[in-house]
Amino acid sequence: MKLGIISDLRNPEDPKYHRPWVQHYSQFMELIVQLENLGFESVVFPEHHFEADGYISNPIPMMTAVAMKTKNMLVGADLFRLPDWHPVRLAEDVALVDILSNGRVIFKAGAGGVYPPISAGLGWNQRGYLSRSAETMQIIKKCWTEEEFDWDGRHYHLKGVRVMPKPVQKPHPPIYMPAMNAKAMERNAREGYGCNMAAGRWSLEREDLGWWKTWYKDWEQALARHGRTKEECPVSMFVNFFCTKDPEQAWAKHKDGLLHVKHAYDRLLEQPLLPETPEELPHWDKVFLTPDDMVKLLRELLDGAAPDHLELWDNKPGMSYEDSYEFHKLFVEQVWPKIKDMA
Repeated sequence: MKLGIISDLRNPEDPKYHRPWVQHYSQFMELIVQLENLGFESVVFPEHHFEADGYISNPIPMMTAVAMKTKNMLVGADLFRLPDWHPVRLAEDVALVDILSNGRVIFKAGAGGVYPPISAGLGWNQRGYLSRSAETMQIIKKCWTEEEFDWDGRHYHLKGVRVMPKPVQKPHPPIYMPAMNAKAMERNAREGYGCNMAAGRWSLEREDLGWWKTWYKDWEQALARHGRTKEECPVSMFVNFFCTKDPEQAWAKHKDGLLHVKHAYDRLLEQPLLPETPEELPHWDKVFLTPDDMVKLLRELLDGAAPDHLELWDNKPGMSYEDSYEFHKLFVEQVWPKIKDMA
């Protein structure tokens, strides 16, 4: 497995959470350099829009900044919301970041889910987001692999498209798309895509911790049907776990920030803000674990179903970057050596 970081850079306005924006981003960049020195191999950024806490709206600037600050880290999104982008512009931007990073881009993209405030704010019809996502991906691949082309599709009508310069990686940066259902699995296996999976739901949403192994077996069968290997189609997944010597103290200090994240998603989905207390979150007692308990849990969850890339959240609202570094340093020193070679 490779070890990575995922960050949405939330910075709520509430004084108990908020940092001045320049400080917020500059300290994050300092953290990333420290994490690369610890052995972290990638960093990815989700994409949302219009959230009050500043959830990052465009991964491209952050990918570029990290590429300039690091030496070997892979950079990417998790994920680019394809319906929100013009395909040619996204292909151009990602190609330039791949060049600036000397071939360190991983391209994770998908439809991104339907959130009414996002679709309303950007002015697009929710009903067409899946077909627009599929068409966007087709155009992006052509941008990276063909000298010049025309396109006459359902959503786009393009003439004389010529994206220059092309990405460093040939034929293009590795592509990952979500595969939470059978249809998406078949698409990824057929096209040779990796899978970027929202396994972070283990600790904050899903009641059943065993769903991952069921998914993994289905994925192996999909690969076999299409004659693909795991090396061709790697799996990336993120988890909401933090390693600490004192879980009770860490939970007491950071539980409100975790509840803020859950409520932020409720607002996006225009749902009631539930649960009302942090201790009602599914598996709240597994968010902060001692090294021994984390090794035990991860070995249980991943035995026979280890992903190719495991990503940890950098932090949560109200969590200082100093705290983040200490959590991840402990993970690298006392957990990672005992799980990284799982297969």
